[in-house]
Amino acid sequence: MIENVSADTRTEAGRDAPESFSLASVAPIGEPDLAGYHYALTTLGYAVVPNALPPDSCAHLKRLLQQVIDTHVPAASERGVLDRYLMHDLLCRNAAFAALLEDPRLQQLLAPFLGEHWILYAFTSSSLPPGETNYGHRLHVDSPRFIPGYPTNMGVMWALDDFLVQNGATEVLPGSHASPREPAPEFFERHKVVVTAAKGSLIVFNARLFHRSGVNRTREWRHALTMNACRSFMKQRMDWVRFVPREIAAALNAQGRRLLGYDTRLPTSLEELYLPEDQRLYKPGQG
Repeated sequence: MIENVSADTRTEAGRDAPESFSLASVAPIGEPDLAGYHYALTTLGYAVVPNALPPDSCAHLKRLLQQVIDTHVPAASERGVLDRYLMHDLLCRNAAFAALLEDPRLQQLLAPFLGEHWILYAFTSSSLPPGETNYGHRLHVDSPRFIPGYPTNMGVMWALDDFLVQNGATEVLPGSHASPREPAPEFFERHKVVVTAAKGSLIVFNARLFHRSGVNRTREWRHALTMNACRSFMKQRMDWVRFVPREIAAALNAQGRRLLGYDTRLPTSLEELYLPEDQRLYKPGQG
């Protein structure tokens, strides 16, 4: 969280990532796999994309994430304590986390639901310590808005460990994104699906899908990174353009910078308002 990380610390951490870590040129998802994922997202509310991250990348990101968790001091508030295993400032910590935003497969998966100019709402982690769970264990959705046929938010989880029943894999109620009503706990328990997946998988879901993290009943941590994506005209949880160190943002490709919000900045003067179109802070077509 910002109150626990100085600007100098964030900047220095950003230089630690290996230059070779990049997803900008990975092969796109082919048909008919992509059609299958879109169908599952539309009907079930979630889909699992295997082999999105190689094992060495998972290991590298896990090591960096564990370092952040080990040094994190929760904010002196109730929410700070609840979020003690959910790191919200990872994009500021290390360029390796930000590099995930360059993955062109994210555009393939999310643009059909949020429009081609979708942006990042939130980026965090979801880690379960041995024998415990985290704040995500409550039955919840990741978007308060229910607009039939018009999703405003989608979720993405990068599984850095195998998602297993034993270590608290995410539990979902298939199809629940299509209803404004919260299911009774007994109904959820009876009809839930435990989303098991191999490490390196992407778990994509409609943010209106009712879900919760499980309980880690093993002796090892279970780590994941998560992203909430929203439509381009919506406000983000953080002012990512100002929050993320400039050297991390500057190293990203056009998609990564767009997700941070660089194409949806508001002018702060008449001079910025009347800039030539190729220099505008708020790019056309974002609505």
